[in-house]
Amino acid sequence: MLLLIYSQTKNTIMDQKGKTYWEMEKESISYVRKNENVWAKMAVLAANVEALEGNERELDRAFKAQGENDPGGYVAQKNELFTAFFRKVYKLSRRLSFYAKDTGDSLLLNNVTTTESTFLLLPEKEALIRCNSLIKQANDYVLKAANYGINAEYLKSLAAELTALEKIHPMIGMVTNDRKSARRSIRDLISEAHFILGKLDDGFEGMVEDGEFLDGWYAIRKIKGRRKPKAKSALNQAKNN
Repeated sequence: MLLLIYSQTKNTIMDQKGKTYWEMEKESISYVRKNENVWAKMAVLAANVEALEGNERELDRAFKAQGENDPGGYVAQKNELFTAFFRKVYKLSRRLSFYAKDTGDSLLLNNVTTTESTFLLLPEKEALIRCNSLIKQANDYVLKAANYGINAEYLKSLAAELTALEKIHPMIGMVTNDRKSARRSIRDLISEAHFILGKLDDGFEGMVEDGEFLDGWYAIRKIKGRRKPKAKSALNQAKNN
C-alpha cells in the first residue's frame, strides 16, 4: 500500500511537468500569432506553427481525458476504507492474542501475532488474504473466546466488509488503466511538441531577422545559452586582453 502512495506521488509530479510544458507551448503559440507579420509569409514556418497548434489541441483533449479518469478521489476513499478495515482486523488479532496468552494456546498465538504496519506494508492482495485468514481463525474460537470480544455477529460484519473491499479493487484498476493510457498519449504528444518547437527554434533564428521577436520567442521558450554576436568594442577588448 505504501508503494501505491509512492507511485501516485511520482505520477502527480510527471503530470505537473507535462502541464507546465503544455503551458509553455500555449504561450509560444500565442506569441507567434501576435507577431504573424514577422514570419507568416514564410510557408515552412507557417506550416510548423499550424502543426504546433494541432498538437496543442490534441494535448488539450488528452489532459481532459486524463482528468475525467482521475482516480484521485476514488483512491483516497479506498485508502481510508482499507486503513480503517486493517485497524479493525488488527484489533481482532490482539483479542485473539490476549485469549491465546490467557489460555496458554501457543499455536494460536503464533498464528495471530502481527503488527498493524504489516497490513500497510504488504501488497493489497496479500494484506486482504492475511485479513481473511485471521477472520477464519477467529471463527474457530467464537464459543471459547466470547468473553474476549469475539462473537459471530462481529466476525460476520468483518467478513462482509472484506468482501466489499475486494470488489472495490478491480473498479479502481479500470479507472487507473484508462488514466495510464491518457498519460502515455500525453507523453507522446509532448515529445512531438518538443520536436516541432525545436524546428521552430531553428527556423526562426535561421530565417527571421527581427531580433526583438527572437528575444521574445526565446524568453518564452526559456532556452539558455542562445548565442548573440559580441559588439565590436567587446571583441577588441577581448583581443587586447
